Amino acid sequence: MNQLTLRNIPEDLEKEIRRIAEERGMSINKTVRELLCKALGIDKSSKKKRDLSEFAGFWDEEEAKEFEEATKLFEEIDAELWK
Repeated sequence: MNQLTLRNIPEDLEKEIRRIAEERGMSINKTVRELLCKALGIDKSSKKKRDLSEFAGFWDEEEAKEFEEATKLFEEIDAELWK
């Protein structure tokens, strides 16, 4: 396997890499590899998505509650219609 040696890494960059590695519970080497792959768009570890999640966005708790309240009436069954 190939190796690279990086020199003169700015202190703030080193601290951030170490912080991310610790946060993820990973080695510095693996963290740097993942960050480089992601930055270069060659992240092979992520599975191809087969949904529309990147376009859908998300709701915060308040927006979700508002939607539930606004659509609650659609859950009611009109007994007269089912006779």
